[in-house]
Amino acid sequence: MSVTNVLKAGLAAMAASAIGLPILVGAATAPVQASVVARTGAMAPAGLHIAGTVKLGAASSLFSAAPNGAVYYTRGSSSVYVVNGTSAPRLAIRAGGVVLALAANSTEVFVDVGRTVTEYSRRTGAKGRQWKLSILAHTRTTAAGLYAVGGNVWGWTDWFTGESGFEYATVSRFSTSSGTVHKVSSDIALLDMAADSAGLYYQSVNSEGAYGYLVHVSPSGSVHRVTDTSLGGPLALAGGRVVLIGYPAGRTYLDGYSAGSLVRTFARRVSRGDIALAGTTAGLLVLTATCMTSVCPSATVSQVSTATGVATAPLGVPDAISLVPGPAAAAIAYRSGSYYLVRLAG
Repeated sequence: MSVTNVLKAGLAAMAASAIGLPILVGAATAPVQASVVARTGAMAPAGLHIAGTVKLGAASSLFSAAPNGAVYYTRGSSSVYVVNGTSAPRLAIRAGGVVLALAANSTEVFVDVGRTVTEYSRRTGAKGRQWKLSILAHTRTTAAGLYAVGGNVWGWTDWFTGESGFEYATVSRFSTSSGTVHKVSSDIALLDMAADSAGLYYQSVNSEGAYGYLVHVSPSGSVHRVTDTSLGGPLALAGGRVVLIGYPAGRTYLDGYSAGSLVRTFARRVSRGDIALAGTTAGLLVLTATCMTSVCPSATVSQVSTATGVATAPLGVPDAISLVPGPAAAAIAYRSGSYYLVRLAG
């Protein structure tokens, strides 16, 4: 799974990019549980706790967790770093260009440097097969996303600029056993997606840019979609549910759908401070940051019931700006001029 470098209003990626500055890399640090106690005045809830913290130094808003919990990230350049457990970051890959997206499965890391995706061995860093993702004619890729699950990889490309404003993405799929790339949809997809062994899930508009859909595409390419008017926010998979944050009529809702049928199972109105979701080994997590600033000292991470959408036992994670998609339960925090990977456990 991957988190992209797309800047979207109200999302954690915007906060990360807005404050990103070149910072020297530091070594792994001790857990910040004491900091949480000092700043919140209470111990962490028993259901979710901070297991450790790693200082990343400079970082972009690109993070991806491999199935074993290793977290890969970039610093807005061609270099890809990896954090295993709470060890200090180490250089894993030097890509052939500025990295726009990355994702990892159990054996490979997939790196997009502007439509071209290259696989690298997680063990040796050796370069493998390459693929060319689809994009609209006469456009240049400015942002991308990748999602790797076993031998299936999903990717999107987008061409938005400061002048064009937001643009919808083109979605592709391919297999690690073949060089063929299949186009899933062209210029209609929103940029928050999630994938598992059943396929890719995302939101889209129709070809006229109206209405809204929740879409499921299987690894074989079959498509199932339902009408969804809560377009716009983060999306995650957990407990047999597709859960997303939407903004109908200017309000913020947490909506749950059956991953198999896409039938809506719950809809709960939530705080506008709910800015990120992630399906992890600690369950479905939501990041809440209610401050009107790019970072929030009172940010919390809560576990969410996939049956009801109710969030419980919020854990203080000061200055958290995003969650790491994938099996690793982890948040990204920014404080005192540095980025941190905050490992979480249930």
